[in-house]
Amino acid sequence: MSTVVQAAKRLLQRRPGHRVISLYLDLDPERFATPQARASQVRSLIDDASRRVDREADLSHEDKVALREDIERLDRYLSSPEAPYQGARALAIFCSGRDELFETVQLSRSVEGRVVIEHVPFVAPLIEAVQQRRWCVILVSRRAARILTGPADGLREDRRVNDDVHGQHDQGGWSQPRYERSIEKEVDDHLRRVVEAVRQLWRRERCDRVALGGPRELVPRFEAMLPEEVRGCVVPGRVEVDVATASDEQIAAAIEALAEDDDRRRERDALDRLAAGIGSRGRAKGGPQDTVAALNERRVHTLLLEPGFDRSAHQCPACGLLMIDPDGSCPADGSPLEQRAHLREAAIEAALGQHAEVMVVRHYPDLGPFEGIGALLRF
Repeated sequence: MSTVVQAAKRLLQRRPGHRVISLYLDLDPERFATPQARASQVRSLIDDASRRVDREADLSHEDKVALREDIERLDRYLSSPEAPYQGARALAIFCSGRDELFETVQLSRSVEGRVVIEHVPFVAPLIEAVQQRRWCVILVSRRAARILTGPADGLREDRRVNDDVHGQHDQGGWSQPRYERSIEKEVDDHLRRVVEAVRQLWRRERCDRVALGGPRELVPRFEAMLPEEVRGCVVPGRVEVDVATASDEQIAAAIEALAEDDDRRRERDALDRLAAGIGSRGRAKGGPQDTVAALNERRVHTLLLEPGFDRSAHQCPACGLLMIDPDGSCPADGSPLEQRAHLREAAIEAALGQHAEVMVVRHYPDLGPFEGIGALLRF
């Protein structure tokens, strides 16, 4: 499980008793590469948080004092050398001094800079940011190999394997076939060493997708040697780069196309299952009412959301029951209901609480007839 998803679950399980400031800082290198641009965004977000606290009528004097202290702490932190900007495309920070909460999460994908102040941490952007799969890219030739891992837009070289494999030449005579067999054995030995490097990497940290690159005649030979669990993650297509000379930028561009194709296949499969499963006995639900009912019954396997989906809802603070347009108090225990400004956040929270996957559908409009939300069910 992604460390970011683990952080989101951990934050939601805390159930703070006081307001939490959730601050997201965009570190997209094209827009916020310089310290000046970053500082300007920090100032804008801190000022926005201060204005939100000042105009919130439901906050007590003690709440406002505590939140202003939290804002000052965030301001100091984001202006200090402690802030972990290096290597991140975004930062998510969750702060509530009265609940002894201060947690920073680095993200590998840019997210919109924003501030949310609510009773629970605002984790929806975390889930959307980690929808990217973790990739293992293996580039092989007859003598060398490069193994890269990470998200599609943040690959890092993990290991290189170089072996002294003899080249073919026109030796002729009776010994030529024997010589060629010797060369092919050296190539096989080299590929087996690469497979062992992949096996060691897989023990340390598994990846979601595997992409292979290299000569057309060599890649199938190498793929057949991979462990079954690795081979099952190999995506269609080949990384079209030269193993010896390809730059990080060229590899990233080749993987970007494969990753987008993979996202489209994954979304299409989920949407087809949604369409096939909706019905009286099907294992799918569409629309806010039916999806919320399935979340309340803890039946959801995959929660599907449009990028812009949201609306208000109500929730029982005692049992966590979600309701759309409720009539009165909680039907389960009679507790008064609290209004949640963001059904999106509450639905993601409920999905994570039952170990369901959350998928933001970006490439297809199929959720439109269901008001932007649906679910694939376990039973």
